[in-house]
Amino acid sequence: MYREQDEDPTGELPDVLINGPHEAPANPGFSFPAESDVSTKRLSIWSHAILAFVFAGFACSAVAKHMYQYTDAQGIVHFTDVKPPDNTPGVKSTLVRTDAQPLLRSREDGSDEDRTIVFVNSAGGPITVELDVTDAKNVRTEPEVLPARVVLPGRSETRALHIVAIDPVAGFRYGYKYTYMPGDYRAVPDENARYALPFPANLKLRINQAFGGAFSHSEPQNKYAIDFGMPEGTPVLAARDGTVMTVDNDYYGNGLDMDKYGDRANNVRIAHDDGTMAVYAHLQLESARVQVGDRVRTGQVLALSGDTGYTNGPHLHFVVQRNANMTMLSVPIQMVGANGKTFTPEEGMGVGGTP
Repeated sequence: MYREQDEDPTGELPDVLINGPHEAPANPGFSFPAESDVSTKRLSIWSHAILAFVFAGFACSAVAKHMYQYTDAQGIVHFTDVKPPDNTPGVKSTLVRTDAQPLLRSREDGSDEDRTIVFVNSAGGPITVELDVTDAKNVRTEPEVLPARVVLPGRSETRALHIVAIDPVAGFRYGYKYTYMPGDYRAVPDENARYALPFPANLKLRINQAFGGAFSHSEPQNKYAIDFGMPEGTPVLAARDGTVMTVDNDYYGNGLDMDKYGDRANNVRIAHDDGTMAVYAHLQLESARVQVGDRVRTGQVLALSGDTGYTNGPHLHFVVQRNANMTMLSVPIQMVGANGKTFTPEEGMGVGGTP
């Protein structure tokens, strides 16, 4: 089973309000000066709930990382987060807490009178941003028609919104806000796509939960998910060609406390050529074999299976999703078994095993 943070993969960021000269500044909760002259110009942040998306890292939550200490043959002591070779003597390992990095960042270029909103997408696949201008007076925008959706390509920096004061001397004001979600909202799944089993062909594993599973597959983003009972440390293989969009590799621990573990499943998200995305979740700590932006082929090892996050035992949660007009939906899929035949996954089914 797999649960996205707060059960909503949409990231919603606070509104930002700009007041130009001769406009009384708003007071939405708290503020800080954009320039020293706070009596005439002020940058204010509206207080909003931030809806987060776990495996994309849309919010900064604490994660863990192994730090290694060892002394090499020359007597030099090394401290690193890269695991030394297994034959390195005297290695000491410590888990330290770190902050996850946000997947999407925004930046404001220019002055208040001529402002450009730039988005930096650090994911290996597209993210859709929906943006709008609020409380606007004496300004024009590009694009002119708002709200507007902008698809940010993977690993890109995009100038998405331009706001210009028509007559700065006369006074102006504007606010802007945006929400975002992984994937291209225009994506249409390929109905002919088939998915290989995401584990070695010699293994035969049980499907513990399939489409519409009562335990945790009732919500739209997970309705068509599949849980494979899988021993920890099993190689997890790409079920379809694609590009690595995100990797969460540093979570540890598990349990059925949703508040504590609901957003702590290590996972890899793969973007496919038709715009759908596959998520492989509950992976072992620091077991990822791929990096963001890597092109992967069917059967390639992505990581090792584990038991991290909201889980009642070791398994692999596998789901294909799409961004359907800014709503994350899971997609029903057909898989190909070890015998080369196509099948629809069902709970209790034993799959795999070289025929």
